Amino acid sequence: MTGGAGFLGSHVVDALLARGDEVVVVDDLSTGNRANLDPRATLCIADVGESAALERALAGQRIDGVVHCAAKTKVVESMEKEDLYERVIVEGTYNVLEMARQLHVSIFVNISTGGAIYGETPVCASEGVPIDPRSNYGRFKAKAEKLVESAGLRSVTLRLANIYGPRQRTDLEGGVIAIFVGCWKRREPITLFGDGRYERDYVYVADVVESILAALAGKHTGVYNIGTGIATSVNALVSALTSVLGPPPGIRRAPARPAEVLRGCVDPTKAAREGLWRPMTALAEGLRLTAAAEGALLP
Repeated sequence: MTGGAGFLGSHVVDALLARGDEVVVVDDLSTGNRANLDPRATLCIADVGESAALERALAGQRIDGVVHCAAKTKVVESMEKEDLYERVIVEGTYNVLEMARQLHVSIFVNISTGGAIYGETPVCASEGVPIDPRSNYGRFKAKAEKLVESAGLRSVTLRLANIYGPRQRTDLEGGVIAIFVGCWKRREPITLFGDGRYERDYVYVADVVESILAALAGKHTGVYNIGTGIATSVNALVSALTSVLGPPPGIRRAPARPAEVLRGCVDPTKAAREGLWRPMTALAEGLRLTAAAEGALLP
């Protein structure tokens, strides 16, 4: 799998190893961390945006299925570093698809984004809603989806809502829960951008892993939303965390960020209807599990 040393990727690696699979991870460790990886996984350090490096990394490997997690994921940064994001997301996906074809893989699972690809969603977006990416990140993810769709491989694209859970980095924009839990743990003030009414669909990482395992089974094809169908504002998130951790150490206000979607929410009905997946972990329980794993719960 690509991006396997990252937050989501390393959880997927753990689940695959737990069921007895052999796992080969391709990661350039630019945002992933070797410490996230179970040593039973084979780590090949390579940039998916460089086809020659990818070929060298996978030379001689026998691969049955691919989970493509590798990407750059900062929405604001994508507006400043367009060439980098296009190389990693679009060219990287093309390169991984080419390797998958050469290796005759049986299933290709592409990790995409629901939050950045639909744009504003006054009603939680179904897969049939015309996509309206506002950022380069979302735009390039949409291009990557088209590459997967036209690759001639059995494939599933999962459009993920905002994932959270243990091991999430605190310096990536989507990781607001990780950032807040870290602040609570260190007894530092949290920062709210804008008026705190931004709404997102938060889905627990263990639930997302289950969707990927189901996609790898090879019984489904096409695009599926993976989220809860519930939009939670940042203000409501702070209230939910307060119920778990007590009042925040303080609150700082900051201007709204550019290219931010005001309301991002995906409708997971199709995944449930077609027997692929359904969300299992309520936000309150997911926050408790995350805080406990990160050592933020007070004794």
